[in-house]
Formats: sequence, structure tokens, C-alpha cells
Amino acid sequence: MVQPQAGPSTALELEDYLCPLTTIRDTLLRSDSSTVSIPKLRALLSWHKKRLTTPWTPFSNPSSNSRSTISKSSFTLPHSSVTVQVDEPTRSLALRLSDRLGIDEISSFMLVKSYQTFSLDEVDLDKAEAEEKDHILERIILWYSEEVVATPQIVLAILKISDDEGELGQLANDVRIEVIDDTSKYIEGAFRAFSNLAQRDLHDGERGVHALFWVTHQLRLQEQLVTLLFVLLYQTPNRSAEISEGLTRGTVMSSFGTSQANREIWENDMECQKISIRIRDLILLISLEALCLSQVVSPSEPIEEIDGTLLQNKQKVLSVHEFLADYSSDLAPHYPEYEPGAVPLPIWPMSIICLAWAIIIRSLPSDIAPAGGDGVITWQDMAIRALRLPSGLFPWLEVILSGPLLGSTRDIPGDIATGSGLFQRKVLKDLLIGLSELVQLESIADRPGLYRAWELVFGEGSKSTSSLLAADYWIADFPYDERRSILDRSQFPYQPAHLPRLLSSLVGSGSSETSSDVFGTDPAAQVQHYFSNLPTITHTVESSWCKYLGKDDMGKESVEAVKTLILPGGASIPRGSKGFIIATKTLTQVMWTNQIISGWSLLLEILQAAAGLKSADERSPANGSHPPDSIYLSVRDLDMQLDTSEILAAGIKFFHSVLQSSSYIKATILTQLNPDHHLTSGQSLLHLALTVLQHSKTTEFTLESSVVSDAVNIIQSLITAPESNIWPALRSSGFFDAGGKKRGSVAGLIQADSVKGEHVLTASVLSLVYTLVINADHIPDSDIVILRSALHLVFADIWNNFSAWRYKDVAKKYELSSLLVGIFDTVLSHPLSSDGSGPTPAAQVLIDLFITSTSPLTYRPLVDAITQASYLIPRLIGSRRHVDAEMVVQCLDETLLFMGTLFRISSMIGTSATALPKSLFALPIAIPSGDKIQLVDALFDISLSPSAQTSNVTNILKTLRVYLETIGQDSHRPSLASMLRSPSRTCESLSDLATKMNDLDVRAAVWDLLSTMVSTQPGCVQACIGSVNADGMEGTLKVAVDEITSWEVSFRESPHTLSAVLNYLQSIMRAAGADKAITHLRKDSDFWQSIFDLSTRIVPAPPSFSLSMHADDFTSRIQRYAYSVQAKANATSLLASELAYALDNDDDDLPETKARMLVLSLFRNNSALQEASLMASHNSCVPELHADQGKRITANGGNLVRLKTIKLNSEREYGRAYLYDGTVVVQSSATQQSTVNLALDLLNLNWSMLDADISLTRSFRQLAEAISSWTEGDSLATNAALKAGVSISEVISEEYRGGDVMFAVQVERLSILAVVLETALDVQEEKQPNPEFVQQLASSMVVIVNSQSFPPVVSLRHPDLPAIHQPVLRILYLLLQAMSNSEATTSNVTSRESLVDAGTIFALESADVVFDIINRGIRSTFSGNLSMIIEVLCELSKLSSTTGNAAWLDKVQGFNVIGRSLEVLIRARIVNDQLPIHLSSVLLLHLSLAGNPTTAEKLAVLGILPGYSDNAIVVQAEHGKIISPNSFGNSTHDIWCGMLLVVKTLLSTLPDTFSFTKTDVIPFIRVVNRQMLKSMSWDGETPLSLPALTELELVLDVFYGIVNALGPGCLADYQGQAINLLKSTRYALSHPRLLSTLYIPSSEEEKFNLDKEIQTLEEEGEINLFDYDKTPILAGRSTALLRIIRTIILTLVGLTRSWQTLKEDNLDPIEIDKYILISDEDDSTSSSDPIGIFNDIYLITSTISDRLPAKSTNNNNNREIEEISSLRNLTTQLLESTSLLSLTQILLRQSLLPPDEKHDESMEIDIPSNKSRRISGGSGGSREGMILRELQSDFKSMMGNESGMRGVLKRWAEKSFGGDN
Repeated sequence: MVQPQAGPSTALELEDYLCPLTTIRDTLLRSDSSTVSIPKLRALLSWHKKRLTTPWTPFSNPSSNSRSTISKSSFTLPHSSVTVQVDEPTRSLALRLSDRLGIDEISSFMLVKSYQTFSLDEVDLDKAEAEEKDHILERIILWYSEEVVATPQIVLAILKISDDEGELGQLANDVRIEVIDDTSKYIEGAFRAFSNLAQRDLHDGERGVHALFWVTHQLRLQEQLVTLLFVLLYQTPNRSAEISEGLTRGTVMSSFGTSQANREIWENDMECQKISIRIRDLILLISLEALCLSQVVSPSEPIEEIDGTLLQNKQKVLSVHEFLADYSSDLAPHYPEYEPGAVPLPIWPMSIICLAWAIIIRSLPSDIAPAGGDGVITWQDMAIRALRLPSGLFPWLEVILSGPLLGSTRDIPGDIATGSGLFQRKVLKDLLIGLSELVQLESIADRPGLYRAWELVFGEGSKSTSSLLAADYWIADFPYDERRSILDRSQFPYQPAHLPRLLSSLVGSGSSETSSDVFGTDPAAQVQHYFSNLPTITHTVESSWCKYLGKDDMGKESVEAVKTLILPGGASIPRGSKGFIIATKTLTQVMWTNQIISGWSLLLEILQAAAGLKSADERSPANGSHPPDSIYLSVRDLDMQLDTSEILAAGIKFFHSVLQSSSYIKATILTQLNPDHHLTSGQSLLHLALTVLQHSKTTEFTLESSVVSDAVNIIQSLITAPESNIWPALRSSGFFDAGGKKRGSVAGLIQADSVKGEHVLTASVLSLVYTLVINADHIPDSDIVILRSALHLVFADIWNNFSAWRYKDVAKKYELSSLLVGIFDTVLSHPLSSDGSGPTPAAQVLIDLFITSTSPLTYRPLVDAITQASYLIPRLIGSRRHVDAEMVVQCLDETLLFMGTLFRISSMIGTSATALPKSLFALPIAIPSGDKIQLVDALFDISLSPSAQTSNVTNILKTLRVYLETIGQDSHRPSLASMLRSPSRTCESLSDLATKMNDLDVRAAVWDLLSTMVSTQPGCVQACIGSVNADGMEGTLKVAVDEITSWEVSFRESPHTLSAVLNYLQSIMRAAGADKAITHLRKDSDFWQSIFDLSTRIVPAPPSFSLSMHADDFTSRIQRYAYSVQAKANATSLLASELAYALDNDDDDLPETKARMLVLSLFRNNSALQEASLMASHNSCVPELHADQGKRITANGGNLVRLKTIKLNSEREYGRAYLYDGTVVVQSSATQQSTVNLALDLLNLNWSMLDADISLTRSFRQLAEAISSWTEGDSLATNAALKAGVSISEVISEEYRGGDVMFAVQVERLSILAVVLETALDVQEEKQPNPEFVQQLASSMVVIVNSQSFPPVVSLRHPDLPAIHQPVLRILYLLLQAMSNSEATTSNVTSRESLVDAGTIFALESADVVFDIINRGIRSTFSGNLSMIIEVLCELSKLSSTTGNAAWLDKVQGFNVIGRSLEVLIRARIVNDQLPIHLSSVLLLHLSLAGNPTTAEKLAVLGILPGYSDNAIVVQAEHGKIISPNSFGNSTHDIWCGMLLVVKTLLSTLPDTFSFTKTDVIPFIRVVNRQMLKSMSWDGETPLSLPALTELELVLDVFYGIVNALGPGCLADYQGQAINLLKSTRYALSHPRLLSTLYIPSSEEEKFNLDKEIQTLEEEGEINLFDYDKTPILAGRSTALLRIIRTIILTLVGLTRSWQTLKEDNLDPIEIDKYILISDEDDSTSSSDPIGIFNDIYLITSTISDRLPAKSTNNNNNREIEEISSLRNLTTQLLESTSLLSLTQILLRQSLLPPDEKHDESMEIDIPSNKSRRISGGSGGSREGMILRELQSDFKSMMGNESGMRGVLKRWAEKSFGGDN
């Protein structure tokens, strides 16, 4: 330990020096030393060295120097370099405190500062009034009292842990060596200090109203000093003889510490009386230890090797002997001796000292022991003085062992007294062991007192102490005959209670864990073995049964059995057995020795007789294995000397003790109870226990409550015994009858027990029911009614009443409450039956009672537990009732857990948020101030209270979170903001709790709760954020950001807290009302840099399950790994949320955010992206472990469905209860139980790891999807994505682990790969992807598609599985698309073919599955899947058409995809003009197949058009009822257009379409002709939607295809409709301003843009509808009109044989009429003439063509350049085809004129081109001739000086018409 002079304080600050001594004490006793700063603690202990050296005077006296020091404005703390600032209010109060307490002023000042800093009270001395300062002073005096008492407790803690391993143990050992350098002086100082305190009278300042406080403080300090003295004495066996002598004299002369001053003040105070008794008992133990009793009875080393102690100093031995002889003279025998009870019990326990001294001096060597002689007191005299009945030896032992010092039965973790309690009992145990060696057992007069003392030494006290002492006895003492004589000579069964009671105490706790771990033995097993092999049996005999042998060497009268004696139960004492006679006043009793007799059946017979189940005269039936003359004894023949009630009490307690041990011991005992019919043993014990319970109701038996409780506990033990076979008997007994009508019902006993106020029986019944619930899986189905009845009993007779019962000890109420909610919570925590189909019968009972049929009164105990605990816990702690306070804390914890379970169950069954139990949190309750608040607000208050216990805070926060989560999805959920008095103040307090609380679990729970509040309570969003203004953020969000900026420390030490903070931030990013906070957050570059660094941090590899599973830190390492990965996943998800927010809210012109820049840098970096992808693809799943451990659990009766937790996904915590938090009880074997527990642990730990890994995988997938919008077209990102994709695909393809878990993991991995490849294989990129990487991807993809472990098609067949087919289809589409755009080479042809083959089979199989599902009408949600499948098939079709590989066509036919798709189309039905979405995908498939010449033929052969002619769409078309909508959608019109598109494609693809058109197309056209002609009826003045325009174009394309296939004369009705449509389009294009208003927008966005374009036209002087730069929508629609005109013209060209007309010189007049186009109008003019229409269209087209720019004005817009080029080609085609049609029509019509009009030169008119071409003809010739001549003139004039084809046509016209050459 570092000395103060060395300056340990240089590492300490002022706040460290102000740390209370109580905190230092608690730190030393903390079980988890990993949270303790050892260097700081070492420095603090060094600074407090002076106080620890003399803990009885921790503060020095006042001094002028000290007073002058604090009178300055500042001073340097002694032995440190810290400067303390002094303010006047603190100085003034410190001086008052110094004067009041008599301590130095600096210490007084530091006490005041310490109180100000660490007290839970808010102290403001500057604002305090004089009266308030007086109150503060009183509280500081209380603080001082605790500090004084804590000083010796620190030394005690150091002594306790100084032998421990680890840093804290080493520190304590160093401090001990330095503080206690001279043990003798330290012991002397401590005892002198105690003596002075005991004799110190209160001074005048301490008397008055506070006198009781000061005497209590004085007694408490005495108790701590004598406790310290005892422990130090016990740990120092080599103490000097002077110390032993001095302590012996001092303790005896002080009347064992009872000579106390100020007794008149405290003698009526209960607490002070208990402290005084504890001091007395401690002084007695110090006296015994000072006499070196333990070195005599149980020496750690031989006495001869110990030097300098009392045992080696003859002079000191003689001095002590004379002293004790003198002080015990009043215990000397009197003759005649007093009658028992004639004299009172001695007021001092001097008899105990006499006994101890007798043991010691008897063991001393003769040269040291006091010499004998006349008048000298020998060891025999001292023994007689001790053992005389009037000396009260055993009554005193009973008083001490059951007193307040040793009578506690609870283990208190971290309590100083826990270790010393074992030492104290060990001293008394040595005393009794020494007594057994000192005198013969038969010589002790008070044998009941002796056995009672033994029973109390081993049976009372805490469980751990009892177990350790029992194990110590069985190992160290039992092998010696004298020490074992207490058992062997107990005279069982003549004395039927002594042995069972003693053995009950020697069982220990019933659990073999503590004792076997420490000593390697199980006391329960030793007890069972001993009672199964009893060496002696004592009972009354008759003279004829044995013969007298005389006296042995010891003077005992021996006898020998002359007949075999058969005891009750069947055990026998064989003929020839030896024994000795026990002298009694009545009959002769013999103790048979050297026997091996099982006492179990004998004891059962005795108890059954005592209980009245059997006659006391009943004997065992005759058995042929025994001699014929055997004597069969009855229970009455044993002549037992004890009352029946006492016999029952001892036997029941014994059975209870041994049956609560291991299953093996239980099975062995049940077998030995009735070896011939061992299956009935359990029923016999059950009947015995039930009979005892019945007797307790009568007045015939006087049974203590503990006996009745033991009887209930026997039933509890039988439940856990696998071979007890008690279920039918228990069911028929009516034990759990809630109404109490049945005789065996325990309800009446519970009611009677409630009147007494002790409730021991009630607690036992609840423990029984809890055990029943835990072992529910072992209850036969036929007896499950037992469990239901038990729950009804508990609810009706206890739960509804216990709050109103009277309690002698208020802690008992909370013990019952804990048991009750433990029962209910255990049942409802795993409510599902084994098959998961519904709740178990027990769970259904509680669901009915607490949820479906409940009332607010049902929840009263829960509300009481919450509201009362908040003020009861601080009061109990203040009263130093720490055990009771801990019980209340535990009760509150379990209540909160049960409420959370109720919320989850109510959510599972769909209970409303406004119904119970969820509405319970809105219940108004009263608070101490008198106000009424809602329960949820009260819970927040309790959790935020400074005095709240850590476990309570954690559970309150978790329960509140469960409540918010379960009501979060309810549309009628209450608003938390309205339920709180001040949401903002609550959230501020929560953020303070998250920063100031040292407990990391609490901090994580706070952030989780805040996250849930943000997610589920919009009204609390602002309160959970804090204030946000222009200067920045303040409040909770600022705290969270600060946590992230220092993330590395949290990532290393508390990753679960870091993960919770990130979860909170993610909730903020997604909150609707947090835009302002998000804006500030997005600007914080440091924050996003930290997030990015965390998301890319490499997590260390987890430990191996095969190599490290038995390591001590295995679980913690797994948890650390899981939470670290989860934190990384949350950081990644936060980045994805930021990118998603930017995508939805940011404009394109905004600068790049920090987060986007960082993520883009990752996705542009080859190695970084590859590493991140591989980390995201990692998974820790071990399927073999899952399978093996699952089998082990199932083999031992476990069911994973039932074991699975019902906790919400968001609240599950990584660790050993992550997924399966149930328990499997294996009654038959502790080894198998350990196996099952280990299996559950391994499953949960592996699930923790793999779920964290899956979270990271999903988060990375979200990040990849979010960033893909910015990586599109980025060459660096494309290259990095391609390499990352190769790595991911290799991981996926090489995955060998199978199972459902890995199936889900593969889906996530494939989704990442799909997203990455969308960037890597972007078809818009000019640069082709690296063919080598594409080849590697293809190879991996072939393996993935052909995988047998994860077949992609399986999720289509089983839609409940994760949709693995979706990412596979996306990836296939991308790869096939990339292959289509690249050329095949010799290096990649194999991989291409393999991928095509695998992809074809998968896609066709998938299509077949989906079509089958749709046709059968099973599910209609497959449209998305079908569209993806069709996309792949389209790419395959495209690839086969480019490569010429038609092999896949056979596969198409083999799967009958076309036939199934047609069936889908035929089965489709129209509902509200809507059709199934999948029809568009079906048509896309048909279109793809139709576009490939090979598949088109197959499509035609398979009868696609007959299928198209037989469906609901065609029925509508047949009647012309299909109406074009304003926009595209899933309408009938859209499918109709799709069908037309397929027909058009077939007509253009098939090499020989004549027969197909004639046999298939024409019939189809005949059916739908009305709809087609309807679409051609546009008049040029009515509005025209884009779908209508599309339909019109498709109809005309189909007609064009038919004409091409069949030639002229095939369409009789077409010409007139076509010419009318041309008129309409001519009119529309001639009036562009009108036309621009006829276009109907297809969306709101297009409407907005179209209005802008029309406005632009209005501003232009000359209207141009074909300006793609200014009016792209109008240009696109108008261009479609031009395409329509072109199609009509080309169709008419085919119908009129225009080309043949030019080629043929001599036309047959009969055929000419067929090819002449005639207008429908009767009064035809040149303008309405078809040729005139053609000429007008020519001129309009020419004008459009002339206005087209030579090149696009926007060179950067490739699309615009393409559209202008396409338009230019379109106008050229239209001009040429129109001029051809016009010329040939003129020629045909001219050939029909009379000969005199064919070449009338006078009629030729040469019209200048710049004049109007509309000139009426002359009066000569026919009207037709005149029109023709006018049209000829028009034609020649419009042709102008054209070249190319039009030039040829012009010259042809000039040649035919005449005119200028």
C-alpha cells in the first residue's frame, strides 16, 4: 500500500476525498470487483490509514490549528495536494458541528462537504434559513454516525476479503498488513475502546430529546468493535498468552458485556436490547476463542508446533484457571442438589466458559495443566459445574443460538456478518464436539437440551452457514467414535425425536452445491447413508427375548438376542446380536449395537401410528425369510417416551429436510421406505402429510405452524420426485379445493393462518404451488386439473385477500407477494402448449382471471406493491432493516416483471390499449404530497428518485418500455404526454439518469426507453429530444451525441449501452416531428464521422464454442461480441436512415452531406467495400450445435416451442436467456439437468451471436440500398461494387451450413449481392464490366441456383419461408442482361452456357409454380414475383435470339409455360375495370417470346390468339366497351393494349405470316373489330389521352401487319375509317393551338408540366408542337400522331398496290376499281378527296420537317438528340410514302377517265409554287377530270425540287401528267 507521503492523492480529486466511508465499505464488499478502480481505492485507503489504524477514534479532537485552517478562504487538505475552497455558510455549519460532536474542525468541514456532495437531500446553505440549517445539522450528525460506524466495518471488510484472489483481495491483504502491523496491540486497543464505550455516560449535550440516538450510536459502535475483535481474534490463532488472559478476564469481569452505562435510557428500546444481546453473545464467543478452544478441538496444526499461546504457558494457564474457578464458584454442586426448576437460570453464561475450560485443561499436557490435589479444582470439577442442571448450560446455549446474533436464517450478499457468522457458530460447534469427547453421553442429565443445542448449532443460521458446518462435521468429526456418539447413542427409536431432529440439522441447506464445492461432500447424502445403515437400535425388551452376558470392560451390562426381533417396517435384529442395557426407572431398554438397519421404514411406521393412519399394535406380516420363532414388534412395543405431537413434528421435519435434496437421494429414500412396493412410498408419505394437515385443524394435536409447514413442504418435495406416483392421490384429496368444501382442502388452514399474522403455512403453500408450476411438464395429462385447482386456490384464497391480512412482520407480506407474482409470472411467461396451438390449461386460467374477465380490484396487490415500496424501502434502510428492505426490493422487481408479462400476453390475444391490464398505468393514485397522479407517472417518479434501488430502476424502465411497445400499434393508444405531469422534465431526468448512473444496465435501459418513447409516442418526441435552436442542441439529444463522439470507450467497455444510444438516435432520425433536430444532427460532421468509424470498426472474433465453452468468461465474451456487432449494425442502420432522409427531403442542388460523402468513399474504395461486405456477410450460426443441443433438450422432456420467450424482439437481451428463457426440470438426474441447462445456455448464446450478425447483415443491406441512388453511374463505385459482388457471391456459394436460420441468412446475403450488382452491372454505363469478374459471378451464381441446401424455388412453393427467389431472380436478370450486352468468347462460353441452363430451369420452374398457384386461386400476391420471373425469361429469350441457341425452347415447351400463361389469361376476371396485376407480366412473357422468331413460331403453334379470343377482355372488346382511361394502370384497357402489342409483334416477327394471319389473326380481328374501329373514330377535336393514343397506334400497327401478310383486299372496312382518321389528324395538325389543348395529362406532375408547355406556346409567335427542347410532352404526343399517319399511309400503300401501279404499264380496268380510295363524302372536292388529304398531310409533314433543327440545341441531352433524329426519319418516311400513295391514286383514277380527258393539254395549268394551290377547274370536262387535274397540279407543285425518291416520283408525275421537263 502506498504511503501518504508518496503522494497517492495526486491521482485523486477533492470529490474522491469527500467520498463517504460507507461508500468505501460497500465498494470493498462488492461482489464484482471488475467495476472497482483499484488504484483509486488504494489511494483512498492510504489517505484514511490513520482512521483504520484506530477505528474506535476515527476523528481527532478539536484544535486551534484546525480551526484557523478552515477560517481561511482556502486550505490544502492534509496529506494531499488538493486545495479546498471555503465558503462562509459551510464554515459556519462545520464549526457548529465540531462544537457539537467534539471533533476537529477540518474533519467537520469535510463531513459537511461530503454530505453536500453525496447526500440524496438537496442542500443549499446559501439560501437556507436558520431553522433549516438546524435541520441540516441534525442530518449531518446522522451522516457522522454512519461514518463512525463504517470505519471499523471497513477494517472488517478488509479482513473478510484479504484471503481472496484477485486484485481486490491483494489490495485488502496489503492494507491489512499496513494497518494492523501489531495484532496484539490492535486487539488490546479495540477491547479497551469497547470497555470505555460500555462505561461512558452521555454528557449533558447528548442527553435530552436525542439521548436515545446517542446511546444507540454508542451500542452500534460497540457491536462493530467487538465483531472486529472476534474476527481478528479468530484469524489470529497464534496470539500471545497475555492477550488470551487479558481478554478472558476482561470479558468475564464485564459480565460478558452486559455492564453498560446509560441502560436506563435504552432498556425499553427494542433495537438497543437486540444490540446489547448481540454484544453479550459476541463477548462470550470472544472469551471462548481467547481460551484457544478451537486449537484444542479442531486445530489447524498440532498444538506442539504452536508457540507462545495460552496453551504453552503454564503460568498463564494456572492464572486463568484460578480466575475461572473463582468466578464460577456459584456453579459448584450443592448437596443435596436443587430440584429442577427450583433455582432460576444463571444471569451469566458462565457455565459455557466452565465447559470450555474443562475441555481445554483435560487436553493439556500434565506439565502445563493445573496440578491436582486436595482443594484444587480439576477438569472434572469444571465439567460438573458446567453440566449441572441448575448451571443452565444448554438453556444458555439455546438462548445464544436462537438469539439475534446467531438466529438469522437469511443469507445477505455482501454483508460483513455473513463470513463472521460461520466463525461464530464454529466456536460453539467446537464446544459441543469437545463435550462429546469430554464425558459419556449417558452421563449428561439434560439430554433433550444437549440435542436441542446440536440441532440449533447446525440447523439454524443461514443456509450457506448451515451447509458448511454440516459438511465440516461429516468430514472432520463423524469418523471419530466419540464425536459420532451423539448420533450412535441417540437411543432411536426409544427416543424417537432426538436422532431425526439432529439429522435434519445435519442435512444443511438441502443443496449439494455449496458444501460439495467447498469440501467435496454432500451432507444430505451422508444423512441418507447414515439413516439407511443405523448402527444402533434402542427399544424395550422382555427378558425372554435375550440373555444376560454380564458387564463389559466399561461397566455396561451386556445382553444377547436369543430370538430374531422384527421391527415395525420389516427390519430385523438377528439372533445373536449384542447390546447393552440402558438403566431406566421403568422397563428394560436395550441398545443393540453393530447393526446395519435402515431406519426409513421404521420411522414411517412410527409416524403413521402417531398420525393414526395405522394401529400402534399392528405388526409386520410374517415373512418366510425370518426364523419361525421371530418376535414381531409393534410400534407400541417400542415403548417410545415422547408425546405423539413431538414425534410427528420431528419425523415430518426430518422427511422434509432429506426430501429437499437431490433426485437420487429422494429415489433411494422412497425405495427404502417400502422396498417391496416402492411405488407406493410416495403415496404413503403424501397421506401422512395430508393427515398431519388435518390434525392441525383439531384440538387433539398441538402442532406448531412450522410442523404444518413442513408437511406442506413434504408434498412439495414429492412433486419433484420422479417415482413418487402421487398424482392420483393428490387429485382425489381435494388439497387445492378453492372453496374449502372438501375435507382435505388447505383453504381452511390458510384462513386460520392469516389470523395468526405469521403466515408460515401460507408461504409453504405458495412454495408448493410454485414448485407445481415449475414441474408442470411432469404432471400427467389426466391430472392437470391439480394445477388448475391450485391456481384457482391461490387466486381466490390468497391473492384476493392477502393485502388486507394482519402481519407481525411487514416483510412477510412482501415475501408472499413475491411468491404470488412468481407463480403467476412463471405460468404466463411461457403460455403456449407444446404444439404452439394455444395456451396451456394453466395459462388459460390466469388469462381469464387477469385479462379477459378481470376488474381493477384484481390488480390492487400489484398497485400496492408499487406505491408502498417507493416509501417503505428508504424507511427500512434508514432503520437498518436491510434484509427486509431487500425483500421489498425483490417484491417490487417481481411485480414489475409480472406486469410486463401481462402486457405481453394481452398484446398476444389482442386486448385493447384502453382495457385492463394496459389501462392500469392510467390509474390515478395518491402521492405523499396529497396530489393524484397516474400510475405511469408514479413509476417514473420512483425510478428517478435518488433513493431508488438499481434493480428497481432497471425493471421499472423495462416495464415502461414493454407497456409503450404493446400499446404502440393500437390506434386508440393513450398519449403518454397527457399521462405525465411534465413530459419534458421527465425526459430531462431520464437523460440525467443515463449520464450520472454508474450502472451500465440502467443507462442502457434509459436509452432503450427513450427510443421507444420516440417511436411510439409522437407527443413525447420533442420532450425526448430537448431544446433545439439556432445555436445548437441541448438536452437528451445532445447527451446522446456526446456519447457517440466518445464511442471508443463505450464500444470497449459497455457496447450494450452504446447500442442503446444508437437505437435512440435512429428513432430520432425516423421520428415525424423531429425535423429541426435532424437538420442540426445532419450538420454535425464529427458525429457522422464517429458513426462511420463505428460502422466500419472490426469486431474481434467471438470465442469458439468447441474450445472455450467451459471458460469462466465465455458468456461475457459472447455478450460483448453480440452487443458490439449490434452497435455496429445500429451505426450502419443510422447511416442508412440519414441517406434515406436525404433522398426523400434534399434537393439535387444541395451540397453533399458528411454522411453521404463518407458512405460514398466506402462504396468507391475497392478493399474497404470488400471488407465491409464480407463482415456483413459473416454469420456465427452453428447448425450442428442447434441440432445436437435441441435433441438433448427434447430427450430430457424439454420442448423448444414452450421454452421460447414471449418477450418482444426489441426487449430481448443477448445472453443465456436470449431466446429460450424457460426452464426444463429433469427430476431424475442432476447430471441430465446440468446437460439441459448447458444446452439451453449454448443455444441462447449462439442465437445471441447469430441474431446480432443478422442485424448487421440487414443494416448493411439497407445501407447499400440507400446509397445505390448515388452510386448509379459512378465508375469508381461500379468497379468497387463488382469486386465486392464477387467476394459476396463466393461466400454465398461456398456456404455449407444448412437449416432454417442459414436459409434466412442466405436471403439477406443474396439481397446485398443483388443491390451491389445493380451498381456493378449498370446497363447505362458505357464501359463494359470486367469479363473475368462477370465470369466469376456467373460461376458462383450457377452454384447458388443449383444449391440443394437452399433451392431458390422453395420459397415460391412455401411462401412462409424467406423469399430467397427474389434476390436470385434479380441477380440472374442483371447477369443475363450483362451477358446480352457483351460478346461470348472462348473463355466465358462455358460459364455463360452453365448460367443460361441453370437460370432457364429455375425461371421456368418458378413460372410454372407461380402460374399453378394463380390458376388454382390459392394466393394472389405473386404479381411481383411473376414480373421478376418474366424479366429473367425475357433476358433468356433475348440471349437465345442473339446467340442462336434455341435449346432453351424445348425447356419452355417442357414446362408448358405458354399454356399455363394462357390459362391465367383466360381465367382472369374484371372487377371495377381492374384486372389482376400479373396479367401484364403474362403479356410481357408473350411479347418476349413473340419477339424471337423461333419462339414466335412456337407461340403461334400453341394457339396464343385463340387464347386471346377467349377471355373477359375480348368480351369487352367484342362489344366495343373498353374505354381508354386518362392514365395507364392496371385497367382493362392496358391489358387490351398489351394483347394488341403481342399480336403486332407476332405479325412482324414470324417469317411466314400468311397462314397464321388467315387462320388466327383474322378470326381474332373479327371478334374485336368493333373495339378497333372505335379506337379509329377520333375526330380531331375531342380530347385525346395517352392510353387512347397508344391503343390507336397499336390498332393501326396490327392492321398494317395484316395487310403485309395478306396483301390487298384483306380489310374491307379499313379504307373508309382510315381516310376519316387521316382527315381528323389533318385537321388537328392544321390547328396546333387547339391540338395542344386536347392532350389529356396522365398524372398530376404531367398536368403541371403540360400547362407550362402550353403557356410557353402562348408566348411564342409561331407555334411548334415538335420542339423537344421547350415542349417535350407536346412533342412526344404529336410525334405519336405522325407515327399513326405514317402507319395508315403505309397500310393504304399496301392495300392499293401502289408499287405495282408504278411498275405496271397496262392496268386491267376491271382491277383498277379495287385499288382506288374513295371518300365517304358524297359532295367530294379536292380538299375532301383522299388524294387531297394525302397532299395536305404531305404539306403539313413538310412544314414540320423544315422546322426541325439540324441538331439538338442541348448537346448534353442524348435522349433529345435521339428523339429529334427519330422524328426526322419519321417525317422523311411520311413524305415519301404520302407522295407515293398520292401519285399512284392519281394515276389509277386517271386511267379510268374517258380518253378525251386523259391528255387534255388545255387543261394543264402550271401553278407557281408560291400561289395557292386551290384553284377551281375550268368549265370543260367531267367533274372527276377537273378534280384530277387540280390534284395533279397540286401534286406537282408540292413536290417542288425534291430529290431522292420524291424526285423520282416527281419526274414520274411530270412524265405521266405532262408539264415542264
